[in-house]
Amino acid sequence: MTQMVLWGVVVWLVSAATVFGETAPNRGRESDRGPTFDALIEAEKTARLLAVLLDSGRAVISENQPPFDSTSKGRKGFTPEVFERQLVEVFRSRSGLDLNDLASARLSTKAVRLLRSLVSVSKQVVAEVQDQINRSDGTVSGFIPAVLGARAAAQFTKQTGVQLKQTALAPRNPVNAPDPFEQAALRDFADPAYPREKTITEVTAQSGVLHLMFPLYATRHCLDCHGEPKGEIDKTGYPKEGLQLGYNAGAISVVIPVKK
Repeated sequence: MTQMVLWGVVVWLVSAATVFGETAPNRGRESDRGPTFDALIEAEKTARLLAVLLDSGRAVISENQPPFDSTSKGRKGFTPEVFERQLVEVFRSRSGLDLNDLASARLSTKAVRLLRSLVSVSKQVVAEVQDQINRSDGTVSGFIPAVLGARAAAQFTKQTGVQLKQTALAPRNPVNAPDPFEQAALRDFADPAYPREKTITEVTAQSGVLHLMFPLYATRHCLDCHGEPKGEIDKTGYPKEGLQLGYNAGAISVVIPVKK
């Protein structure tokens, strides 16, 4: 948690009719140009921060998993406000940014708005699952990091138009199946030698969007559902994947428009 995040490298794919198109027609028209370098850097930074924030929320849920699954008491005290306080601390330790003071951060207005939106929808998800967290019927809660991630990402995408998605080479939910770019990135992330938390980013001038992949790693609580023995049914009813501590556990995919 205390390790500062590493910035990824933007892979910029352009056609002959975009920024570097010396022989392309109408190259003097601004509408035919691709995004500027500054716009690319801003979009990449915003996309990465969104991925780190979503993963920070997942980490908060992971660390609170034992009390969620405890049947010794009904009320767990994990309110949306408690979630937000813990989220602020985890995100600060990973990004160096204070979610309570984004106005003083060197971020674009759009980045601040998107980060605040993701905090808001994440808190809303926690509010919606209070009965699930506080159940006292002797069953496990089922509120796990992937649930927060999926619900918050869906609400955020609907609200902002910026796509957030959890994905893996063999996802449990078919909705999270990777596209070709995501598959290639996931195969790179699966290599134990791949640099930790290094993102993979692609942007095409024609599409006007930047696609960033942020790798995820198995934590100690992740292994309760995704660890050994492989094939054993976990508490949510799915077979375990046999992951080991620190191994790649998929990625967060972000697709964000890039202004010209």
